[in-house]
Amino acid sequence: MSTSHGHYCPGADVQSSDVNKKELKMSTDYASLFAHCGNDVIVENDVHIERPELFDVGTNVRICDGFYCMGAARVTLGSNVTLYPRCFIQGSGELVLADHVDLFPNAYMSTGHSDGRIQVGEGSHVAAGAALYGKYRLTLGRYCNIAANVVLSTVQHDPRIHAQPMARVRSQGGPITIADDVWIGANATVTPNTTIAEGCIIGAGAVLTRDTEPYGIYGGVPARRLRDREAASADDPVVPT
Repeated sequence: MSTSHGHYCPGADVQSSDVNKKELKMSTDYASLFAHCGNDVIVENDVHIERPELFDVGTNVRICDGFYCMGAARVTLGSNVTLYPRCFIQGSGELVLADHVDLFPNAYMSTGHSDGRIQVGEGSHVAAGAALYGKYRLTLGRYCNIAANVVLSTVQHDPRIHAQPMARVRSQGGPITIADDVWIGANATVTPNTTIAEGCIIGAGAVLTRDTEPYGIYGGVPARRLRDREAASADDPVVPT
């Protein structure tokens, strides 16, 4: 069933949406092209997916205006996932977003070649302008907060001097593994071959080049451990789940 903002997958509950239902113009019915599509899925206008048959889409998913998937990326979207306007996915690797994941506007996901992979755990969100590079495998745990303009890069240029310019030399890199409950502040960068332990905070603008210890706060260039996180009082309010 169609709305002015996009196309519902078969079985979608029209009444559950606040979307205006007039003047729909859709060039592609992506719902019917996905390998699997759950109920209550909205694909808005101005969406471009080159290989929709490689998408496995859960329930209550929204793909917003301006989303673009270039190449043969194998994409799995869990339930209650939102891809906000102008998110961009590129490559021929694999992208797995677990349930309750949000990619905010202009988030960029590069899955690399066929053996590349980006996995984002349940309840995590990736803020506006963040760039994730999964050529050498990037794993993000549950309930992580990735702030605006963060760069998580499993790939980098070879810094050695070659007969060719760096841009023409084969890239190098290694995996990034981020445990649960990690907060990475705005404009921070995480380099290849790095593991971030559970509960860490990486400060805004930091460049993390080495592994961390659990529940530490790290900042600086290169980042170093500044102190430990403090335990909250049992009386402190929490956000309802």
